[in-house]
Amino acid sequence: MTCKEMYDGLVADAHKVQIRIDKSYPKAIKAFKKSRTFPAWYIDEYKIPATNNQYVIFYYAENTDEVEKPHYSSFCSVFSGKQRYVIRGMRMGYKHTPQCDTIMLPQIHAYTSHFLQRYNERCLHKDNLSANEIAGLFLVRNPRPMPIMLNEDINKNYKEHGEYNDHGIRVPDGFCFTRSAIEGCKSEDCIHEHDKVDAMLVIYTTFMNESDMSDNQRAAINKEHFETCMRCMDELRKM
Repeated sequence: MTCKEMYDGLVADAHKVQIRIDKSYPKAIKAFKKSRTFPAWYIDEYKIPATNNQYVIFYYAENTDEVEKPHYSSFCSVFSGKQRYVIRGMRMGYKHTPQCDTIMLPQIHAYTSHFLQRYNERCLHKDNLSANEIAGLFLVRNPRPMPIMLNEDINKNYKEHGEYNDHGIRVPDGFCFTRSAIEGCKSEDCIHEHDKVDAMLVIYTTFMNESDMSDNQRAAINKEHFETCMRCMDELRKM
């Protein structure tokens, strides 16, 4: 299955997942009203019979003010051999070359078990969480990923990990190191601007708490974050 086919499958499931959310949302509120400690969360697992796709809907209330309006996120679990991935689909701005227009590209963001373990160890610091709880907490606490170009100030060894290791993802809780690949077809004339781009795969490999990084690393991340925001604003003005 290609990334684009996987993305389309998640989109096709979205309506059924939303119906399930509408049904389980009141149950989550009821559970939060009984909770004596916060933050609190509630998990609803849902398999779509027609596809056998397994979803987890994760509800989260940071404090008593959020009991009746909890945050939530959903994700799908898939296996490749013995490796489990948590995946979600999204569309994000993508510019294939500096000369190309920005497009909203279908993307699959896949979180490895190793990534989630490191997130728990370096951010949550809880030793009694299930894999679904860790994934749910990451996604609900970090809903808007910011792609950041890597450089040697952020990770001096990043080039050693191959050509698909040139981006990371910044989130409120810290910094995610990733590997990514574009799915599509190269143009017959070998001009990159003419390539057909269908989708992107982003694999989250490990997580760092920024407080554990050096001052130089944090400064470099802040610089790239600012420049990314400026580029996005320039692209919005052109649209």
